[in-house]
Amino acid sequence: MADKITVGNVEITAVMDMVPPPRPPEQMFPEVSREDWGPYDDILENGQIQLYYGVWVVRSQGQTILVDTGMGPGPHEHLDNRTGNLYEELRPILIPADRLNNTNVGPSDEVTIVVHTHLHGDHVGWNIRYSGGMPAPNFRRARYLVPKLDWDYFNQPEVLEERPYIKTQVLPLQRLRKMDLIEGEYNITDEVSTLPTPGHTPGHQVILISSQGQKAMIVGDVLHSKAQVYEPDWTAGVDTDKAASRRSRADLLDRAEKEGYVVAAGHFHPDDHIGKVVLQEGKRFWQVL
Repeated sequence: MADKITVGNVEITAVMDMVPPPRPPEQMFPEVSREDWGPYDDILENGQIQLYYGVWVVRSQGQTILVDTGMGPGPHEHLDNRTGNLYEELRPILIPADRLNNTNVGPSDEVTIVVHTHLHGDHVGWNIRYSGGMPAPNFRRARYLVPKLDWDYFNQPEVLEERPYIKTQVLPLQRLRKMDLIEGEYNITDEVSTLPTPGHTPGHQVILISSQGQKAMIVGDVLHSKAQVYEPDWTAGVDTDKAASRRSRADLLDRAEKEGYVVAAGHFHPDDHIGKVVLQEGKRFWQVL
């Protein structure tokens, strides 16, 4: 189990925002039967899928990069009124020990870039705070990097109607002039870049790290469950393009296995959310680091 890894000169740290209520596996993967889950029963928790809303801090070449911002403070009515805790969880990671007790110093001052894998609610929830009804960025020094294809998709009136959080947590970034729309393979630093992996959403992207001959990837929602390492055809019900989701996942798993990537999966249990995809006796396995 690891909460922090070093990839060449790049440091990657896991941060937990919230643990949502568990859900039946058929709710998450409606095309997968209970019988299909048989070989992977140990991945379920009491017969349920338990996701984790984790994000990642990446330090590279003087930049402090936050990959996604979690579900947000809440309380979230649709999640049993549970609350997020990202901001406080970030404090000991980002603030030096000699300044930690200074309440005037917070994570907002330390993060220089926020990059979104995609624009679902559990990945953008700490973007914006409100005071007197007025929006302000939670990470005031940061540029927010948003995949353009997702921006275009989620700005459609019918999608906006179904996802009101876009209006409160994403659209204000443009008015506040804090947002950059990015496309394709975009270099955040010389060591950190994006790779389009459409399917879960039109603009979904993973974050690739390459430094000193070592490689890692932060996979967003290409992987929700370890079962998908073994069954890459399993798609989440919320995937906008299931065929593209399957292709992106298959391609990414091939790359991870053949090139020895360290893989960081924010929805996995904290005991095994950093690992490698390894081949043993012709079958892929998730090897926890």
